Amino acid sequence: MLAAGLSLAAPTLGSLGCAATRATFAAPRDYAAYRQWVLADGFGEKLAAAWAYLRVQERGEWRDEVARWFFPAEQKFWTEAGRTPGGAAAYLQYLPDGPHAEEERTFLRAWEIEQREGPLRAKKALEEARKKAEVARKALGEAVEAWTRRAIAVGSWREEQKQLEAGAFGDAYFRAPPAPICDQDGCSKYLTFTYPVPEMTTPIDRTAVLEVRVETTAGLLTAVSLVLPKRGFVQWLEGTEGRPIDGGDPSARAESITRARNRVETIVREVRGGACTTDEADEVRRITCGDLRVAIGTSLAGDDVIRIVSLAP
Repeated sequence: MLAAGLSLAAPTLGSLGCAATRATFAAPRDYAAYRQWVLADGFGEKLAAAWAYLRVQERGEWRDEVARWFFPAEQKFWTEAGRTPGGAAAYLQYLPDGPHAEEERTFLRAWEIEQREGPLRAKKALEEARKKAEVARKALGEAVEAWTRRAIAVGSWREEQKQLEAGAFGDAYFRAPPAPICDQDGCSKYLTFTYPVPEMTTPIDRTAVLEVRVETTAGLLTAVSLVLPKRGFVQWLEGTEGRPIDGGDPSARAESITRARNRVETIVREVRGGACTTDEADEVRRITCGDLRVAIGTSLAGDDVIRIVSLAP
């Protein structure tokens, strides 16, 4: 590392011979300091001797010569080697009070702090990233459950949609951003969820969509549908389990449907009480609680649907 500065012209024994005549008129200490610089063995020692000469011999006979060598040599060494831990340590060894000594101490202190705290900071950042990823993965399922509870709790069935919008379902949730898109048969609110697929060798993100559809018939509220496009129950299961799920695997697909049906039924019975009946076919599970029916199934297009329907006349 110290060899980096040797490309700069250094004084030789010939220089010392030429200086002998001038030494006759110079102070002994001045000449001794100059001689120590000329005869110094090694680049670091020569830097130290030159700096010592310049600090002590303020009016020395050879000050200009020493300065012409030292300052380019010191700058070159500091630039090329002194910005590394080893280089900074070497700089301070030879030039503890040199032109860049305080910068080197600051650099070393920062490097030592980073050596101590860097791994802890990296560990904390990784843990925070994992927690954020887990929250993102679970967001879809939590939204499905929350909207199921809200829909089951609606008390304005068979009334105009404005009645729904005036209640907590509409004001606090359905009308909140992103704004729903409406047509003559009702309104749809589209929620998007992006999460990292867990345990993948090559990290990838998955994007899931939940459509909350408020349906009207002849201007009256008759149903609320939660639609998860493209076998969305698989993504719900993936986020809940924290493991990658292959939607094309028949057993995984069957598991996702069963888990979704069981979870929705649990929510329905928690909200509506125990006076509910259940019947099930291959395509759908129906839970009937008085004048309200909840159906969990799959559309012909392959979308997974939770449909809450009013049975009131």
